[in-house]
Amino acid sequence: MSLTRTEKLLLVQTLVLFGGSAFAWSKLIPQFVSFSPNPFLTACLYGSTAFLAVLFWSVRVYQKPSYQSERYLRNFLLFCVVFAASVVSYEAVMYYHLFGSSTNVFICTPGVPPTQTPCFVGMLFFIAAFLVSILTTRHLCLSPEASSDRMAG
Repeated sequence: MSLTRTEKLLLVQTLVLFGGSAFAWSKLIPQFVSFSPNPFLTACLYGSTAFLAVLFWSVRVYQKPSYQSERYLRNFLLFCVVFAASVVSYEAVMYYHLFGSSTNVFICTPGVPPTQTPCFVGMLFFIAAFLVSILTTRHLCLSPEASSDRMAG
């Protein structure tokens, strides 16, 4: 069983998102057990939910490759990267007290350097999936079976 280049790229994308989902939920579930910090108030819940959404989406695209679906997935992954980067930036502002002292209500791990937080690692997973998605979208755009898909969308 030989996979085409498109299938390999889609598989790598799905595996990266699976790893990100497993990591994110492994950091979120203990928050639900201890309720410290409140998981409904942190960005961790929303990032973990986004990982599940893009993982499901990536599996669907892997099952039935489509240029249009992959392009929309790429755009959503870009949004996820921006969201994660903004959370990491907020954590950096809070960690380095750039705007004075304030409450750390939205931070999953207060007092931890921003590059050692789960949000930073999640951002790296989102960036990796986004980069693979760019390659996959370009490859699907050039593939002959996707040309009818582009014309329809």
